[in-house]
Amino acid sequence: MSEDFDIDDAIAALDREDEEVEDEHAEVIEEAEKKADKEEGRPPKKSRVEERVDALERKYEQDALKSAISRFKDQADAVELEIFDAARKDEPLKNLSDFEAAAEIARRRAASLRETEEKMAKEAEERVAKAWGVGPVGRPQAPADHDKELMERIGKGDTRALVESIIGDDLPF
Repeated sequence: MSEDFDIDDAIAALDREDEEVEDEHAEVIEEAEKKADKEEGRPPKKSRVEERVDALERKYEQDALKSAISRFKDQADAVELEIFDAARKDEPLKNLSDFEAAAEIARRRAASLRETEEKMAKEAEERVAKAWGVGPVGRPQAPADHDKELMERIGKGDTRALVESIIGDDLPF
């Protein structure tokens, strides 16, 4: 063999020839592949352009999904984020419709939890007011039964009740 012969050059030349033959007979090859796929019951093979378009669509969907998740995380409160992250652990998000469903569930459940928390705080406040005679902040203290009775008697003009309310039970008589 001569020194000018390079195996890499020969392989590259053969590859170029194969590509030229494939390009010349691309339609025939594609029809033969479709016919073989149809006979074997496989779905038809996609062309290179279709495969590239599909890959770009998948990339776009993933980018849109990442962007939507980022926006949700920026706007959501801690409770919504915790619920959303728990939902993502159970079932990973594959597309925007999965994300929208998970975000809606997180918002709905967080709102429900906030309502329950507010209701429980109000009930606790009422229980404390009833037990200790102290109302919620900003509301005057509920008068005790004795004080209420004194107020009614004063309202009717009982001066002894008025003196009793000022001095209290410390009267020696």
